[in-house]
Amino acid sequence: MIRALTVVVALVLTLAGCQSHAAQADPIEAGLDQEFALHGGQEVTIRGADLRLHFTDVLEDSRCPTEVECFWTGQARIAVDAELEQAPPTTVEFNTNPAPGQNRQTVEVGDYTVECKSLDPYPTTPDNSPALTDYSATLLVRNTD
Repeated sequence: MIRALTVVVALVLTLAGCQSHAAQADPIEAGLDQEFALHGGQEVTIRGADLRLHFTDVLEDSRCPTEVECFWTGQARIAVDAELEQAPPTTVEFNTNPAPGQNRQTVEVGDYTVECKSLDPYPTTPDNSPALTDYSATLLVRNTD
């Protein structure tokens, strides 16, 4: 009986260690009008502002892989949670699609403009998508006042 209980406890502990957790990186700070790199899963607090940003997801990355020749450049879409002090977070989306009306590299969050300057890395092959934590979005936050 004790042996069976020991096996069950060991199995439960092993399975508990296999649970997946959302990707998270150490939080960072950045200033207004200062470009910064925000990695997938990472959060930034903007100094001098009541704003926090959290890079939560890569919704799509169909950009042309670096080892392939493409007739279309593709696009990447990322989700970032934006949280103003005293308000619930809202999700904003950036889209690198170069087509008119599709590109969305600047969003308004309260009194701030958040601009996605770039997203790295590009996929290397069609079957090789980087993990969320491997992505890095270069962002810039400005006060719109």
